[in-house]
Amino acid sequence: MEKGYEDTEVCKVCGGACCKSNGCSLSPEDMLRELAGWKDGQAERKTDDEESIGVQIEKWLQDSHCAIDSFTIEKGRCYYIRMRHKCFTFIGVDAMGECIALTDQGCSLPFERRPKGGRYLEGRQNRHCLQHYTREQMIADWKPYQQILQKIWSTWYDRLEQEGIFDRCEEDYMRYQMEKRQQEKAGALGNDGKWKA
Repeated sequence: MEKGYEDTEVCKVCGGACCKSNGCSLSPEDMLRELAGWKDGQAERKTDDEESIGVQIEKWLQDSHCAIDSFTIEKGRCYYIRMRHKCFTFIGVDAMGECIALTDQGCSLPFERRPKGGRYLEGRQNRHCLQHYTREQMIADWKPYQQILQKIWSTWYDRLEQEGIFDRCEEDYMRYQMEKRQQEKAGALGNDGKWKA
């Protein structure tokens, strides 16, 4: 694995503005690394010979902090995997959302376990951070997995939509944001109810 761009000081200053708007993108290598770790911890799971990679990915996604998402390309859609957004499910219909790995202390993942989209984000003082894991690279990387990811998406999207899961996720996320703002506001007030200087 190449090193990437770890600059914790720049990220501390902005508080993870990028992470507050999107979960970072995984590369297939990230997915396979996490999938291998997941399978090691799942003794009851079938072996690779008995179970297709698509079924393994589908089950791993349900258990993980990741989601399938997509973006428009010339020939239709490019499906890929990214970090899940807080309050949301493994089918990423939410275009924007705070990364599930973001905490008050920064990313909960050690640098070497962060997805490529996080490792290859170059922090800038002016907050115009530079993403070095480009869409073109993602399209090339995820090309072998398009059929698998599209099938998982298709299998689950209508079902979750009909069950009202996406609406409940949106409501939970709005509640989460409201509670967070109230906590931040309360933290800015002193015990006497006056704003701290």
